[in-house]
Amino acid sequence: MSSVLVVCGAGASSTFLAQALRRQAAVRGIEHTFTPASVSALTMPLASVDFVLMSSHVAGFFDQAKTAAELIGAIALQLPAVGFTPAGADVALDLLGSVPQETTESGNHG
Repeated sequence: MSSVLVVCGAGASSTFLAQALRRQAAVRGIEHTFTPASVSALTMPLASVDFVLMSSHVAGFFDQAKTAAELIGAIALQLPAVGFTPAGADVALDLLGSVPQETTESGNHG
């Protein structure tokens, strides 16, 4: 199971996407945890995540997300423009699933 920090501008969009991701992950039988956050979370040390999933509308913060993720051995991924719907969640889950499995077992679960 991987832990995913879903990042958007103020935290509202990431909440909607995290909810859609939870539903679609359950449909697919995937065991991930999804925690919504705003870009301000990137100014604090990250902990207990395997992935930082950036919403497309905050792409300008991706380098900051990548640096924060690398400090804890996590992977930052930039989402394409997706809706906060099951279809958008499927795109995000496909992106997460494209990362080789051995890189997602980092032990970043606190």
